[in-house]
Amino acid sequence: MVESSYFYRFEETLGPHVILSNLFWWTSFILVITAYKNRRIWNVGEMPWAYLFLTFLFFGIRELGHLDKSPVVGSIRYVFGIFSAIFMTSALIFIYIKIYKRKTISKKVGFIPLVFALIFPIFFIYLYFSGTQTENLKNTFFTIENILWIMGGSIMVYTTYMLGTKSTGGFVYVFMFFQLAAFFAILWKFLGFIGSISCPVPYSIREFLETMFGVFAIISMYVLEKMLRNLSKHLL
Repeated sequence: MVESSYFYRFEETLGPHVILSNLFWWTSFILVITAYKNRRIWNVGEMPWAYLFLTFLFFGIRELGHLDKSPVVGSIRYVFGIFSAIFMTSALIFIYIKIYKRKTISKKVGFIPLVFALIFPIFFIYLYFSGTQTENLKNTFFTIENILWIMGGSIMVYTTYMLGTKSTGGFVYVFMFFQLAAFFAILWKFLGFIGSISCPVPYSIREFLETMFGVFAIISMYVLEKMLRNLSKHLL
């Protein structure tokens, strides 16, 4: 489960990848906020919007963590990545339940992802104060983040595919780009996972896949925001 120090050092070097990734995710965060203004047009309830908001906020914070090379900050960065994986998966599941299954999500069910997410900072605090070495702490949360993105991405690929079969117009493209983002997230984290347990995968490959993840994530939010804005104008 230990990734070589070379690959950690290379991963945390400030470069074009880090700059682009921060640009993509913080722009996507702004797009979520602007799209939320026209939420009444997309009848999916409040919880999916809240989790989309948290998804891009926390992944943006994760990417800011590249600016500090300490193992502890790296561990915290992965905790925010775990949050993002949980909330993006939850948003797509809730949208799937609302649109495809045509069921209402209760408030108790809506808060399950938040409760689940709280496990990981508590786990981090426990390991940190129990004297776990910082590199081992970082490796642990690196692995957890990989697993959750692989699992969550697989769920997102399925839900977006099914939602695409029930959608029309621009919503088809929204789900298509979300699906592509999930596909690249799976590849990115799968290579990171196998690299941590067997042979290290050159970070340049994972860097490209992560960048593509960000590209399709921002496109999906741009398409959604633009579509809702245009529909809002027609309804005035």
